[in-house]
Amino acid sequence: MDETPLNYLIAVGLTAALTLLCVGIHYEALRLISEFHPKRLSGKLNIGTVIVLIILTHCLEAIVFSAGYWVGNDVLSIGKLTGMREHGAIAYIYFSLETFTTQSIGDIFPVGPLRLLASVQPLVGLILIGWSTSFTFLIMRRDWRGDEMEIND
Repeated sequence: MDETPLNYLIAVGLTAALTLLCVGIHYEALRLISEFHPKRLSGKLNIGTVIVLIILTHCLEAIVFSAGYWVGNDVLSIGKLTGMREHGAIAYIYFSLETFTTQSIGDIFPVGPLRLLASVQPLVGLILIGWSTSFTFLIMRRDWRGDEMEIND
């Protein structure tokens, strides 16, 4: 692992690509959830379905970032994750999920230019989680208002 300017430039490109990919995934997931969520069910069941689908979307986005850690560590050699007992997919996913959610226990941490990816991922996670929160609010307002209207009729 070499902390050359080129490796930092590669880390910037990797971080930008993963960020754009996750924003695109999130946009499409929310669009599809909005379009196809089961409107035949009660409002509360709709919300539960929406929440589960959003959680699955966030897990997918964390998995995308975990692939970025693997590429940065094992393919591009622009950094490494220290503290991992194993370097399998589960270890990368674990680190990515804890970073995405800003939990960051600290048992695994990045070294070298790969730190850039680990520094930007929590920002991406917070923004996407906030986006999901506002989306959920809008769905709840729409669906729960429908339940109240049916009850009051």
